Amino acid sequence: MEGQQVDIGESVSLVLASQDVFGDLFYAEFFRRSPEAKAHFAGIDMERQALALTMALPLIEQLHRYAYPAIENYLSILGHRHGHRGIPPKLYPIWSEAMLGALERFHGEAWDAGLAEQWREALGEAARIMLEGYERPGGV
Repeated sequence: MEGQQVDIGESVSLVLASQDVFGDLFYAEFFRRSPEAKAHFAGIDMERQALALTMALPLIEQLHRYAYPAIENYLSILGHRHGHRGIPPKLYPIWSEAMLGALERFHGEAWDAGLAEQWREALGEAARIMLEGYERPGGV
């Protein structure tokens, strides 16, 4: 895609078509930025977690483009689970910046300000909904 602008939908397609699990790149970046976050993953199968995070990217992209209520509900439940596990809200901005850093590394020269802004908006919306899920009884 050299010389062409990539949008968020194409970005997701490239991530999913890669032989590498994007989540591995993300978690390396996240733990580099926030070593204390690693404690929240004790006992978690990180291979499964990396795959789950990778598979969440299409949901975040679809939420950004279409605001599907089903995705909002899913992210709210996911946020409720994070809150129940004691994940502090202060990690969400670090998570977003680590995600942007990992996406930039993944895309290399195809990464530009337009793609960064699309992802920043999408990640911000997803984080907002997840944090609202912290307050919802039962996550629903």
